[in-house]
Amino acid sequence: MSRRLTVGAAVAALTLTVVPAYAASQGSAAPRSAPAATPTRFTSPPAVPGTGSPTPPSGTTPTGTATATTPPAPKPYVPPADAAGAVTATAVKITPEGAFAVRSDPTGKQPLDATWPDASTLFTAKELAQVLPGLTAIRAHDCSTSQITGGKSSAHSTRCTLDLTIKGEPRDNQSKLLVNIRGFGLPMPIGQSWATTDAEQRQRSVKRPGLYTFYKNGSLGAAAAQTDGTTTRALLQQGTVAGQVWFSGIGFAHLKPDYLASRQDYRQRVVPALVQLLAAKLAADTSAG
Repeated sequence: MSRRLTVGAAVAALTLTVVPAYAASQGSAAPRSAPAATPTRFTSPPAVPGTGSPTPPSGTTPTGTATATTPPAPKPYVPPADAAGAVTATAVKITPEGAFAVRSDPTGKQPLDATWPDASTLFTAKELAQVLPGLTAIRAHDCSTSQITGGKSSAHSTRCTLDLTIKGEPRDNQSKLLVNIRGFGLPMPIGQSWATTDAEQRQRSVKRPGLYTFYKNGSLGAAAAQTDGTTTRALLQQGTVAGQVWFSGIGFAHLKPDYLASRQDYRQRVVPALVQLLAAKLAADTSAG
């Protein structure tokens, strides 16, 4: 068994089922606009006796102008019940250096991707140093955007490789985080996409017992989260905004005296802290939605 995870394996885990970020959260195809409603023709009824003026038709104000219709408030998404053996993780609390000021369109027609975080700055050096004390720098590269509604590219990078400079690590075995922002939007469509992914991962976990860790819903501030030890998937939700963020950890072979202990430390200590950080950065934007 190889003692070193390859970048290629993690890239495959992150991109095997990758589809355009916003489309991924909406299903295999971009959402179709509902057909325009047929305008209702109002006719003036007979004058009310004794008033000399007709009664305003239903659906209009006394001045005859149509009343505005407010879209119903988006419903929150409730994740599937906890997987068998799901754990309540404890994590090092990382103080966020900023917040995700994400917005969602109440109609669900616009991705509002200009408000999404950029994959290159999803994690900052000050944040990661709180769980990786030897970290001194982050270098983002191989960043790319995703196709969103209307065939356009997302306003910011949704995928990036983050090279981490950690004291004591050899340069030829530098730790990396491969970040994949799957998309943000209204809770229900994002959640439906999550449910599909979650079901797939649960099936795989049966064939590979001991590989996966499923966290209890809400235990890290995230609506749901899971990891296979390399790739971690988090479902974030705050108010009328939800999103999926995935990340893979490559390297992290020098956190402890030996490789296996180092990888275990990454999985049991670093991963929960990063999931909790992502949830906190969305929750920190109190005006989200």
